[in-house]
Amino acid sequence: MIPPIPCSTACSTTDLTPPKGGFLAGWSSLGGRALTDPPAAPEDEPYGRRGLYATCLIVQGSCAQNTFYLISLDLHSSSAPLLAAITAHIVSTYSALPSNIIMNGTHTHSGPGRYYGNKLYDAMTVAGHNLIWGFDQKMFDFLKNKVIECVDDCHGKLEKGSFELREGKVWGYSSNRSLSAHRRNTVYDTWLTDPELPGYGGLEEKNRRKGKTYLNDEDLHIDPRLRAFVAKDADSDLLGVIGSFSCHGTSNGPHIRHYDPDWFGDAKRMVNETLDLEEDIPVAVMQACCGDICPMPHCGPFGECNDRGERPVSVGEELKTVIGEGVGHELAQIVLAEEDSEDTDIDTATNITTSKTKKRKKGAKEKPSAKKKSKKGFSNEFTISGASEIWDITSSFGSRLSRAQFGLATIAGTASGGNPALYKHMGMGFPSNTLPPSHPQHPKTPLPFPATTYVGWGAPKDIPLTVVLLCENTFIATVPGEPSIATGAQIEKAIKANTSPDAKVIVLGFCGDYAGYWVTADEYDEQMYEGSSMLFGREGVNILTERLVALAKSAWGGAKIFR
Repeated sequence: MIPPIPCSTACSTTDLTPPKGGFLAGWSSLGGRALTDPPAAPEDEPYGRRGLYATCLIVQGSCAQNTFYLISLDLHSSSAPLLAAITAHIVSTYSALPSNIIMNGTHTHSGPGRYYGNKLYDAMTVAGHNLIWGFDQKMFDFLKNKVIECVDDCHGKLEKGSFELREGKVWGYSSNRSLSAHRRNTVYDTWLTDPELPGYGGLEEKNRRKGKTYLNDEDLHIDPRLRAFVAKDADSDLLGVIGSFSCHGTSNGPHIRHYDPDWFGDAKRMVNETLDLEEDIPVAVMQACCGDICPMPHCGPFGECNDRGERPVSVGEELKTVIGEGVGHELAQIVLAEEDSEDTDIDTATNITTSKTKKRKKGAKEKPSAKKKSKKGFSNEFTISGASEIWDITSSFGSRLSRAQFGLATIAGTASGGNPALYKHMGMGFPSNTLPPSHPQHPKTPLPFPATTYVGWGAPKDIPLTVVLLCENTFIATVPGEPSIATGAQIEKAIKANTSPDAKVIVLGFCGDYAGYWVTADEYDEQMYEGSSMLFGREGVNILTERLVALAKSAWGGAKIFR
């Protein structure tokens, strides 16, 4: 996506694992709590598999204002107060621009909670304890200080080198858990055949797999794109890699009793094992658009699973390892591919590259040269232009959005983590006419009083949004929560339509803050768990898209300010 660009760069990682005893953010409603320390890792095992980590990649052009900060955290999500604290430190210490900072949570469900800074989600992640105010200042300070430590360490390692952004497609590790809602989208019929949509190439992948592991419809209607943000030194030796992929961090299941990065930890380990370098490098995998995407296979709350051949049939250590090692291996292959191709499609059934790129043999120490001519549409030096805002979402309340509400299907859960007593009645969608058709939340069936009052009172109000433009051609847009894959596609299409049809767009969820799910208006009408858990109403994604487009246009207009 971005060929090697000369710059100063560095990548660093810091252990982010809190002391045991806290609640697990994604599993707290099912009693999840970190009662034990993570298992000790073998001496020869690379970092990352057993604990939570913060990873920072910095790319700097000609001045401090031309510096990009990409921070990945093994947490349920970023949060508004955490982003504000880290941004304040970076701006005051390094004179950077706040709009050039992106902080992403992997959405591991086995990370801590109570650092969100809003009454709703800080209360939801304490399993009913300390219900009114669940914010944990001690936990927040611990996380903040560890992230600052990671950023400072990364800054101290800045050196001349190059930055590049690569992309491949990976099938067979993720699955759409809410296919009936996804089918409501107008893009469903062309998801696998339209080159402008994320699922393009799915039919070819299905045909390649005949006689091997079969891909069901829900396994094809995913976002298979795996990106690699790559930092190298002046000799083209790798300094670090941060990937991004769309897949929920739920492979552990709700019975885990320690902090754990979920499949992301196994992915980090596998990247280093596959690269087979003399020393391990910092590696992270960010979360993209996983609102309706879970690890493959997904199983219902009663143990029923679709046929997946030899694949694990339930959540747990085996599934976590399969997903993590698979994604990690393919991320390493994308990094190792020759540089004469912009994109690399990976056939996960045979582990070979299917584009014109060539796969380097494991153990090879040769590195491709970073001295390449710039491609059309890219500058020959690193540039960045960012735009950000704090969206007071209450200012948008009216005919299109309203005070936050959950629907009844929210308490039923999902196919990968449901409440067995309720899921069979409401899990596949629970729309109604409880609210009039003119209401912004229609056809949601709201939770009864007083729950609906508490949700409206405690929900996040001031939501950070950011769009950065890298090298005058690649946008990164942030979503404050869990976007569905169709939401990501809608944002991508809108940004390209309002800037340049040749632009590349990456949408990252769990950035800036956590404000629940973000599904398209069509998906909302199904009122499955995701739509029921979308706080502000049916038009939420449309208004979010409008605001991100405005930020993208601002970044596009300022693309040549800093060099």
